[in-house]
This record gives sequence, C-alpha cells and structure tokens, in this order.
Amino acid sequence: MRVTAKTSVTIIALTVISILTTILLLISLYPISLPFLSNFVRNQLDNHFHTYYVDFDTLRTRWHPFEGKIEFHLDSAKAVDYGNNNIATVPEVIIVVDTDTIFRKHKKLQSVELHNPKISLIRSHGGAFKFDIGNTHDGSSGRILETILIHVATTPKIHHQNTHESTNIKIISSDLTLGDEITGSLLHAPNANIELSPDVNGVNCNYKFNVFARGEYINILGDCLYNTRSKSFSLSIQPDKVRPALLTEFFPQFSYLTPLEVHLSGNIQLEFDDLLNAKMATFDITSDNGTLEVSEVLGNNLEINSLHVIGRALNEFSHIELDQLSIDLKENNIQAEALILIDKSILDINLNAFIKGNSILDLLPHWFEYINSEELYCIENNDELFRHTSISFNGTYDLNQENINALGHVKCHEVLLSSNTQKYSLEDYLNSTIKSDLNFRIDGALNAPNLVTAQ
Repeated sequence: MRVTAKTSVTIIALTVISILTTILLLISLYPISLPFLSNFVRNQLDNHFHTYYVDFDTLRTRWHPFEGKIEFHLDSAKAVDYGNNNIATVPEVIIVVDTDTIFRKHKKLQSVELHNPKISLIRSHGGAFKFDIGNTHDGSSGRILETILIHVATTPKIHHQNTHESTNIKIISSDLTLGDEITGSLLHAPNANIELSPDVNGVNCNYKFNVFARGEYINILGDCLYNTRSKSFSLSIQPDKVRPALLTEFFPQFSYLTPLEVHLSGNIQLEFDDLLNAKMATFDITSDNGTLEVSEVLGNNLEINSLHVIGRALNEFSHIELDQLSIDLKENNIQAEALILIDKSILDINLNAFIKGNSILDLLPHWFEYINSEELYCIENNDELFRHTSISFNGTYDLNQENINALGHVKCHEVLLSSNTQKYSLEDYLNSTIKSDLNFRIDGALNAPNLVTAQ
C-alpha cells in the first residue's frame, strides 16, 4: 500500500492531537510533571518578587477545564535572597492561576496555598516580631510575611456578578508556634489552617487551630482583621469547651477567670494596637457543669450546672464590665452585674447579685457566721416566700494584701411561692417588693472578714 505525503501529514497530526489530548486528559485528572513549564513558572515568579526569588525542586501541573483554572504544584519550594541565603522553606506550594490570563503578562492568581509549612511568630522582649517559615529562627522570613500582607491588602477588591478579583492566601496543615517573650506565653498548633483574603479595610483572616497546651488539645477557631490604615488588629476567638486556665496561659488579662473549672464556649473579641498589645475585649461565653473553686473565700466550692457571662474589658483591661453573669448552682440560681476598675493591685468593685434558692448563709458562711442580729431572720428563713435575696456592695479589694473594704446591703424580696419556677430578670428583682433590708460594712480578708451590720 502506497502512503502519500498527505496521508503522512494526517497521521502525524492525528498523533500529535492524540498526544496532546492524552496529556490534557491526564493533567485534568491529577497533577503531572511537565518539565518544560518549570522555567516558565520560575520566570513568572522572578518577575513578581523583587527582594528575593522563589525556587523549587520539581513542578507538577493540573488543569481544571470546567473551573477555568490551572494549578502549579511547587515541591520543596524556597525563597532565596540575592546573597543566596535561604529565607523560607515550604514543602509544597500550590499556585492557582486563571486559565484566561495564562498567556498574559499579568497573571490573575485565584489563590496561593502553602502546605505543611513550619511557621513561628515570636514577639521579642523589645516588642519586635520574628517571623520564620522553615527551620530558621532569626526572623529572616519577615520579608515573606510583608510581601503576603502587601499583596493581599493591595489586591483589587471588586466583586462583579461573575468575577472574583481577590486573591486568597491559604496556609494548610501548618506546624504553627506563636510566642510572646514579654508575657511568657507560648502556643503550639501542630495542624493549623489559616486563610488570608482582601478586605475593604485591609487583610481579613479565618483560622482553625487544634492547640496543644498543658498536656491536652483544645479546639479554637475564629477570624481576624488587620486594618492597614490604622495598623490595628482585631481577633475573634471562638473557644469550643476550653478550660479558662488554658485561655489565661495565652491571654494573662483573663487571669480573673482561673477559679472557674469549667469548659467555656462562645465568642471573645480582642482589639490590639500596632504592637499587638491587647487594648480591649468583649466576650459572650457559656459553660455546662463545672466547679467554681472559691473554698478559700466562701468556705466551700460551688458546683455549677450552667454558666453564662457577657461583658467587656476596656482601657487595656483596667475597666471590666460584666453586663450579665448567670450561674445555675445545685441549690441556687445567681444573676449578677458588676463593674471592676483596676489600678495596679487595687480593685474598685461595684456588684449587684440576685440569688434564688437556699439561704444566702449557705453561700457566704464565713461572712455572716459572727453576726448576731434579729435582722438575719430574713436571710436565714427557709420559708419559700423569702428564697429570693439580693446582695450588693461597693468597695475596694487589695490583691497584694488580699483585703476587702466595702459597704453593702442584703435585701429579701417578697416573691410568691407560685412564682418560684419563673425565671426572674435583674429588672424583675429591682421592681419586686422588699421585705427586709440589712446594711453592712465589711473589711479584712475574704475568708475571715470583719462584717458588722449598720442602720
């Protein structure tokens, strides 16, 4: 059979088409190595960064034809400065490019993913930050962090109907260490996920940590925002059944929560200045059963069925407002509100608490055991009519001397037996009939106070 030139060309063309079709099919199924693209990607990265260049050992490519994107998988990627010093190392980087822009001078990046990096961010005693990716610990990766933040913050934030212009930076399965030499806190998250994205005010992030602390793992997730104009930083923490002692290890400002042996869930919103000093916080947290360890103060620990706290801490945590403190105990239900002002070791406290259930003497046995007054009949009465009591005081507490000095009063509220199953608010108690009012003055240690009644 004679083969003509035309037939040969047709066979060659079909062979080439078949090879290209096979390659396209393969790279649409999983990443494969295409060595001829390595130099192309290197050149593109060199054009993008100016203070260092990016290199890698191997390149794998995957095409998503129906999603309009191409993935470049860079294995053993590293950033090297022009002195040939390694400033960052990442096991794998995935760069996702819009297919329509692959042959344009300016490529549209849909996302950049850093997989399994070892990352540390440490605030030194002098207030400076050391950021590293890889095995270095001298802070040389700070230029990488600066590039990432600038890139995300300056990415166009235009959202059209069918167009998403922003570029997301994803850090996946990171071995993350966050430390503060000033406070001595150290957080290790061996499998942390962080996503950075453009925001109208700067850079937004979402994170999910599985943190190892004090011999146990805790789950924390939330979001944050770095405001590029004010250079401020806000952080939302959503703890999932976390013991307060673990939170105070990272945030010493919450040390007043340590007597609570519970598992907290909810939301904590923190605001930081440009040096990441915590300026204020708002919180709404709850817990199921636990223990309030106050035996040294009240004479016994309190078993908690449930807890709900809403409030805020202002002026660098020197001003604390508790808008709602609800504690359901085994024998009592307590609702309270408080204002605490902190000046060095002195706490200025204004507290209003409303108690439903057993006698207040059961809650504060050390406070009233030495009082001999006919006025006590109200708070020690077991009649259901008087099982609604309020206590309030205004005074100071010296943390160093562990002494309190305050004036206050105890009131008994007349609530009918038929209403005992009703949930009363603070306003309900304020508007209820007062059967008796006992004024008192207290000074000395909380576990053995000098408390006297006053007219």
